[in-house]
Parts: sequence; C-alpha cells; structure tokens
Amino acid sequence: MKATHSAALVALVFCGSAHAALTPLEAKGKQAYDHSCIYCHASGVWGTNRLARRKDKEHSVLESRTDLTAAGIRAVVRMGVGSMPPLRRTELSDADVEAIAAYLTRPRS
Repeated sequence: MKATHSAALVALVFCGSAHAALTPLEAKGKQAYDHSCIYCHASGVWGTNRLARRKDKEHSVLESRTDLTAAGIRAVVRMGVGSMPPLRRTELSDADVEAIAAYLTRPRS
C-alpha cells in the first residue's frame, strides 16, 4: 500500500495537480488541436494578430479561454465564423472535433 501512495505522490509532483493531467480524450484533442488549429489560434499567429485590432486581442487564443462550450466549438468548426472557414469531415473528423471540444472545455484549476 505504501508503494501505491508513493506512486500517487510522484504523479502529483510531476503533473502539478490532479487536474493538470489530461484524460485520454483530452490528450487526443490536444494532439488534434496542435495539428489542425494552432496555426491560427496560438498567441502571435495570423488569427490572433488579426483579432488584436479588436477589443479582445487574446480572444482567439482558444487554449486560454474558459468560456467555451462543446456545442459552440462544434458549431464554429462545422459552420465557420468570420474569417474561419467551415471544416468538412474530410478535413477534421467528428471524433477529432469531439476530442478538441473535450480538450478546450476541460476543467482547469
């Protein structure tokens, strides 16, 4: 039993907290996000620079937002909004969209 507690303590030290670890679905979402979304939705890239001229310059840095919903993410990905085009299922699968939504709406401490 002591070994189990030690392993849990090591996991908490390396993760920072129990909330820092991603679930398998969230990890898949981060991978899909890094592959498909980050080019426009990371700080200092085209999408964020374009929005910087608006009132909320960090609005498109999606990883830092806490006000997103899974339904909203699905709708924007499939229908597009503003300068973001809609993404077809051949470009981003439904499973990838669900994983990205799980990643972006994950609980944060």
